[in-house]
Amino acid sequence: MTARRRLGIAVTAAGFAGVTALCVVFAPSWLVGGATGLSAAERLKAVNDVRATLLPALGGLLALTGVGLGAYLTSRQLQLNRESRSIDLFTKAIEQLAGENEATRHGAVYALERLVELDPRYRGHVHALLTSFICLRAPWASGTPRREGGVANDVAAALAVLSRGDVIEPGDGSELERVDLRGADLPGLAIPLICLAGANLEEATLKGAKLAGATLTGAILRGADLRGADLRGADLTGADLDGALLDGAEADATTRWPAGFEPPG
Repeated sequence: MTARRRLGIAVTAAGFAGVTALCVVFAPSWLVGGATGLSAAERLKAVNDVRATLLPALGGLLALTGVGLGAYLTSRQLQLNRESRSIDLFTKAIEQLAGENEATRHGAVYALERLVELDPRYRGHVHALLTSFICLRAPWASGTPRREGGVANDVAAALAVLSRGDVIEPGDGSELERVDLRGADLPGLAIPLICLAGANLEEATLKGAKLAGATLTGAILRGADLRGADLRGADLTGADLDGALLDGAEADATTRWPAGFEPPG
């Protein structure tokens, strides 16, 4: 028990003691004091009668207060237990994200998503962790060999969690600059305010992706499937769209295309 809690209980107990003294010692005499025409014996009997009436009421009040205090302490303990479990889960997931085994990292990604469901206060932390994880596990640099089968399962899982949006605070963006997502299967990707500047998305499947307001400056999108994607307000300045499929893609006057690129009608 913390010193603050002990002090609170001591103050509460002192308050109860004061109320008890007031009700038992002083209040009866004060209540009867205004009565006239009473003998000493009658006044004493009246005081005792008032005291006998007040004591059960005081006992009931103290019992109810005790129940309320007990409920508060139980609720507080449950909250502390939940916070302790959240911290343990968060710490363990961070350790697993740095592990050597891909399946372990994969599981850690979903454990973090589950943590946010249990304790939304971790939303921003998990968001930052997963974006950093993707950048670390799938960095793009010229000459990086392409991974067979697209991105690794743990990276795909992190992208899926971000796309579901539960770990992202409203208005927050996701910085995924210069990541290697060649051949990634990401239909319907819906990470709000995503920044993929300089990323390599060659031959990635982004069919129906929600990329409104996305930053794709300098991104490599050669042969990418962007059919039906929402590109309203997206910045594709300097992007390589050679062979990209844009049938049905939605753009508007705020969409910024590469210099000299003629978007489909």
